[in-house]
Amino acid sequence: MNINKPLQFLVLGLSLLSLPGCLDNDDDDPAPIEQNTQITVTPSLGLIKNADIQVLTLSDNQPVSGATGSTGDSGSATITIPAGSTGPFIVEVMPTSESEYFDEAKGTFLPLPTDTKLRAVLSALQSQVGVTTLTEIAANSIVSANVTDASSVNAVNEQIRKALAPALQSILQAPQLISENAAGSVNNDQGGIYAVTLAALANLGSTQDNPALAILNSLKADFLDNQLDGKVGDKAFQNPIYNADSFISDLSTQITTYANSFGVSDLASDINSTFLLNEIKKTLEGLEEILDGLNLDDLNFDFIPDGFLPDDDDDDNDGDDQDDQGNDGSTSTLTITGTTTTAGITTELPAITVNNVPAPNPEDLNAIEQQIKTQVESQGITVTNLEFNLVSASSEKVVVSVKYSFSTSGVTVTADLTYTWSPGYTDSDSSDDDSSDDMLPDALSSKVFTLTFKLSESGSSYTDGQKVRFTFSSSGKLFIDVDPDASNGDEITIDSFDKEGDEYNYSDQANGFRYSVAVLNDKLHEVNLFAIGGGLLGQFVEQASDGEIPSLEALTALAGTYVVTGDGHSRGTVIIGQDGAVDFDSGVSYAASDIVAIFDRKDITEEPRVQVNYGSDDDGPSIRIFLNTDLQTVKMMRYTHNTENISVEVTVESISGGGN
Repeated sequence: MNINKPLQFLVLGLSLLSLPGCLDNDDDDPAPIEQNTQITVTPSLGLIKNADIQVLTLSDNQPVSGATGSTGDSGSATITIPAGSTGPFIVEVMPTSESEYFDEAKGTFLPLPTDTKLRAVLSALQSQVGVTTLTEIAANSIVSANVTDASSVNAVNEQIRKALAPALQSILQAPQLISENAAGSVNNDQGGIYAVTLAALANLGSTQDNPALAILNSLKADFLDNQLDGKVGDKAFQNPIYNADSFISDLSTQITTYANSFGVSDLASDINSTFLLNEIKKTLEGLEEILDGLNLDDLNFDFIPDGFLPDDDDDDNDGDDQDDQGNDGSTSTLTITGTTTTAGITTELPAITVNNVPAPNPEDLNAIEQQIKTQVESQGITVTNLEFNLVSASSEKVVVSVKYSFSTSGVTVTADLTYTWSPGYTDSDSSDDDSSDDMLPDALSSKVFTLTFKLSESGSSYTDGQKVRFTFSSSGKLFIDVDPDASNGDEITIDSFDKEGDEYNYSDQANGFRYSVAVLNDKLHEVNLFAIGGGLLGQFVEQASDGEIPSLEALTALAGTYVVTGDGHSRGTVIIGQDGAVDFDSGVSYAASDIVAIFDRKDITEEPRVQVNYGSDDDGPSIRIFLNTDLQTVKMMRYTHNTENISVEVTVESISGGGN
């Protein structure tokens, strides 16, 4: 889910207040282990030979006394952690001059350079520990951001698992080791799934001399900003070894190829259900505050294959808006203050200060409020009487008031919070050219619509009849919640649109779709879904419900009794009622309550028409009423029921009176 940073910290404040006493709770401090504890460490880029292993404490990055071992030829090391040691722990691979790893893309052992970083961070000890590409991606973020608490360590590890290996129970488990004779010997279990996933990742770097290392170093840098896009912040890779746009499909293809090549029928029989390919994604969620201490400018990226693209004219960008929040490259400090009242006793909340949080655009506050309501519910907090108000907004500070109540353990808690961003919001994109093309119309601006998807062609990620919520901010952003009933927030955010006539086009480059939002007669007409560079996939429309039929007036405006001629029509008249009922012919009549959807297409130049569907899609019963150029009189009508191979077209001769 993509939500902007100001919103994330609004939700953070609400979540903190829902847990009484959590701000002063020291019970989560790790306790020293009570006795010597033995762990078996299995590093893998493929099997790793003759590498040393050491264990360090995360808090000070210092080695644990005596906690060392070597993988030898077997690829695993048994290490004893002495009593009194306190986690979380770093388990680190220390290559020697004799270290080798089996590169699953090359199918052979390759030298493992002594400067290779391969780590795993554990919140607590476990008997079997895997150290892999996935654990290094997580460890790199944890260590770079100076994260030391157990819950945050778990959160980062879990997000990497969800993003790249959703079929695994944990990225810290030991994978099955793969070497020369792996084909046909991979187990149909968690270790085997892990092995195939690592092999597939390695093969994405197959063009490199050391594929597994190249993909490891690229991915761990790419994910530092919580999204896989071939960049670290604003710095793009000089020679990316994978295509960020097609990463998910490319990885899925490699997983399928490897699972089949290993010859395990159970593992390869249903690739998607085994590896959950549909759940692989390129973003990490909810880690912004955990990784707040990560400063990309302070990190060394010499390990990235071929480095970054050179910066062009850095001095020319001074003062540019680099954070896409309209702050001219500067960031704000967010301060959360306020009180909570429980059983008549008011307690002042200790001030929460969060640095480097862009101030929100005041014009987006209506959309942000809608998101907050959804996000709060997703935190498991039942909130009542939510009030969200802009107190003030200037370049110096933005102040928002949030008031609400919630119940916990049968007791009602009332919160009165103030969020202050300093400095405030500055719109660097404003100019003297106040073009209306850059603004949404009143029909869309600050509006929320829940629409129903109607399938036209295959290839869409939406299903026929799926409800989707569209939220338009006054600044032009579009937030899409693909499952409003789940109350888990917006999955898609699109920052800008292109205007063509009365249509506002939003391109979702990450998923390959274009949403064309049509406005007709100062109202939202429909949202058409296109494949980028391709054709129409379907439409989002308002669904008739509770006796209300969207766009019914487009049909009732054409009420009358029409004298018609045409093959297959027996009665010679078509009657459109004032209530929206249509009697097309003997045995073919529909009440207004039968209507599933009405499409007002008078804006189509070639064939202006009104289409009435009585089924779930265009293949069901449908009547199209074609209009003359005045858009007020009817020239012909067509009744179709494609699933029954029925199509009857009639020409209007005259209209003899009003409909019933």
